[in-house]
Amino acid sequence: MHAENWKTIKDVLLKALKLAPSERRDYLLRADITAETRAEVESLLSLEAEAEDFMSLSVGEFSKDFLDQHAPPPNVLINQRIGIYEIVSELGFGGMGAVYLAARADGKFEQRVAIKMLKREFNTEKIRRTFKREKEILATLAHPNIAALLDAGTTPDGIPYLVMEYVKGDPIDEFCRSRKLSLNARLKLFNKVCEAVAFAHRNLIVHRDLKPSNILVNEDGEPKLLDFGISKLLDAKADDASNITHLGAMTPHYASPEQIKGEPVTTATDVYSLGVVLFKILTERFPYNFGNKTNGNLLQEITDTAPMLPSDAATRRHDDTAIKSNDNRKPSASPALRVSASELRGDLDNIILKSLRKEPGRRYQTVEQFSADIWRYVDGLPVLARPATFSYRASKFYGRNKVSVLAATFILISLFAGIGVAVSQANAARAQARIAVEAQHQAELETERAKAEKQKAERTSRFMQGFLEYANPNWYGRGQGRMNVTVREAIDDAAGRIDTELSDEPEVRADLHYTVGEVYRTHGERDIALRHFRQSLDLYRQVHGDQHPKVARGIYYVTLFERDREKGEALLRQAVAMMRQTDPDNVNLPYMLQSLASWIISSEKQKKDESRLAEAESLILEARPLFVRHYGEDHIATLSIGSQLGTLALTRGDLVRAESIREENLRRFRQVTEGDYSHIWALVYLAEVKRALGKEAEAETLFGQALEMGRRRWGANDFRFERLRDMGRARADARF
Repeated sequence: MHAENWKTIKDVLLKALKLAPSERRDYLLRADITAETRAEVESLLSLEAEAEDFMSLSVGEFSKDFLDQHAPPPNVLINQRIGIYEIVSELGFGGMGAVYLAARADGKFEQRVAIKMLKREFNTEKIRRTFKREKEILATLAHPNIAALLDAGTTPDGIPYLVMEYVKGDPIDEFCRSRKLSLNARLKLFNKVCEAVAFAHRNLIVHRDLKPSNILVNEDGEPKLLDFGISKLLDAKADDASNITHLGAMTPHYASPEQIKGEPVTTATDVYSLGVVLFKILTERFPYNFGNKTNGNLLQEITDTAPMLPSDAATRRHDDTAIKSNDNRKPSASPALRVSASELRGDLDNIILKSLRKEPGRRYQTVEQFSADIWRYVDGLPVLARPATFSYRASKFYGRNKVSVLAATFILISLFAGIGVAVSQANAARAQARIAVEAQHQAELETERAKAEKQKAERTSRFMQGFLEYANPNWYGRGQGRMNVTVREAIDDAAGRIDTELSDEPEVRADLHYTVGEVYRTHGERDIALRHFRQSLDLYRQVHGDQHPKVARGIYYVTLFERDREKGEALLRQAVAMMRQTDPDNVNLPYMLQSLASWIISSEKQKKDESRLAEAESLILEARPLFVRHYGEDHIATLSIGSQLGTLALTRGDLVRAESIREENLRRFRQVTEGDYSHIWALVYLAEVKRALGKEAEAETLFGQALEMGRRRWGANDFRFERLRDMGRARADARF
């Protein structure tokens, strides 16, 4: 630490100490300080709350002088013996201890080591326990790519120390840059680091501070993983303080979002940090545009902003000050970047971005998976971070086996060409014979079909002639000389002759029963209409079986008269499912969807089950594009969707939305069908909402307009006017 920075740190620290612990984090997020200063203050604050976090410091953090404004006092330990080792020089020092370079002095053999030792004033019971915990962790990590614990002990005056393997080398990113390693060489070197981290994870240890300065590469090109000072035991209890990483004890630029937020960490935390390290190794940049951001802005960049693509980062030439400021080391003169954007684009973009997901569950679940995907890329195999489409897998296979694929392709082409010539003539002969047989068979079928259609047409024609004879005023006509025969009488006569005159034409009878039923339904003769619809449905099932569009339509029309809500809804669901399966383009399907939605809405006026109302809304919205496809935007069937959405809003109790929908619907009906049935009922529906909103005068006016319009159109004695008067008044008086 520079002495000139101490005043800022001291001022911020004193203000934070005056606050309650729960308020300090927000204060530091708002303070206008750099991320480095904030990390220093966080570190000091963590000392007050939890002395055992001392050994959570990495070597770099451990070596900072963040307690004294002045240079450290002369070190009295130089040339002194610590066990069998003699102190050679000081590698770094901090507020609570120091790290020394030492040499073995017992004469048995030469060896250089790093000794980590407490300051005397921090030799407390709690810190000794933490010291012991780090010793026990390091003792389990015997791996060629992890700096080893060689010895441990206590000085004669009771100060504990750790003797560590001394690693002389460069941080992994500087090693790659200075030696101009190729892309594959960098990836293979990185995978050795992954093997070391995976070994720690298998021993239930999470590193929590992975960064280039903690991954040194020696002169032999072997990486060494350092500083398990803030590592976490995975089998620790969930409420253990070690589950949370204090920001002062880690490097924010490489920290995962869950560490920044103070959330518990898992092995996925190390996967994230490794992803940042790989990003840095390949692009010499960070995945985020840190720039000169300070404090909360820098942390928010990590937790909220999506990382850039490595291939995009490789093409950028702006000066990334975050690269220079991180790890407290001066960057070396960087030669030309050996990894190009084109090499990173595609698979490596996807691999790295998968490791950098904000949510731990969406990253690689283990370091082994991360490393394995990198090996797949190196070997030219499809990677798991990309969808395994056929074209992608085929391109990877071709890339690995170009010569073999081209040779096999040439052989196959030659083989198939020869076989094709030999087979084509035989196929041509067989095809001609088959065409002749199929043509004859098709002609026979068409002849039989034409005969059947002719007979059906003749019988239908004779039946309709009987219907038209009612208009013959002569005494021998079916009207028996009467001049005042009505259409209703003619229809009644025709309905009675369907099953006798067309007894051997079940499908024609079914069609006629359906048509006659529609006529009776339109004239309000519900019982007679239902009888014909049921006869039609039975005949359709007889002709086509239980799965056919006409059967689905028949069930739908029968449900129009069903008074039992549960039974009617069940039948209608059956009809909708059948029509979707057998003829999804059938013009009846949107009407059926509308009717099912109406059944649901009507049944939920009291309970208002939102899940069922949501289903009704989905059915209405499914019906609308079907109406548009069949009729266009301005047809009354399409416009009726608005009426139903208004009813849905009214049932939900959203009166303002219901009013808005029905006012717009009335305007559209007035434009398209002024004075028609739909226009009249749009007035009644709007009056219904106005009454529910307490707008009595407007409701009465609208209902009066509807009655007057209905009286002019149908007459006061028409069943449609009577229905309008009775049902309209009932709807307007209803309370939702």
